[in-house]
Amino acid sequence: MPQVGAGGQIVTSRRGNDSPPRIDHEIAFVASQQNIMRLIVLLLMLCAAAPAAAGELTLQPPATAVAIRAYGIGFLPFDGKFTRFHGIMRYDDQQPEKCQVMLEIDPSSVQMSSQSMTERVTGADFLDVARYPNMGFSGTCQGDGVSGTLTMHGQTHPLSLELKRTGRHLTATAHLPRAEWGITSHPLTVGRTIRIQVDLPYPGEHA
Repeated sequence: MPQVGAGGQIVTSRRGNDSPPRIDHEIAFVASQQNIMRLIVLLLMLCAAAPAAAGELTLQPPATAVAIRAYGIGFLPFDGKFTRFHGIMRYDDQQPEKCQVMLEIDPSSVQMSSQSMTERVTGADFLDVARYPNMGFSGTCQGDGVSGTLTMHGQTHPLSLELKRTGRHLTATAHLPRAEWGITSHPLTVGRTIRIQVDLPYPGEHA
């Protein structure tokens, strides 16, 4: 309540615990601005430290093809393909030379150029799918190649594939000495090597 002081001046009284509302609002506004700036800096730091975007590609027909080539009398090619397989390839679009590959193949699904040739390749002299129904590869990309292990004909050994990128397409090729996997029949009429080739689309930005 206003009071009259000495000389007739009106004096307005104010409680001791009251503070000017204008100052309170200014302090709150400055604190809010500081919190927003701290949040922006934190978000920028998190974005800078975040890993590059990675992806995963499913390996299965028809988008992916797994082919096999045997050689008769050393140089005549006999081509075939596997129709049942599945796997994944994990890749990093920012580092396309790095990837992980896992592929499981049903060797009994191979189809050669003729039924008689299919029966010969899947029979006891070669893949022997009745005794060895599992075939698979796992490995990692290293530069222009893929290094890993191949299980075939009941044996597992290291295998390296040459990796070729053409646009948004990948081709991995290996020539393996079949004797290392225990396929030793007909050494004079069948070539010593088997070619395995995997073709797949590559969705990465830098393929």
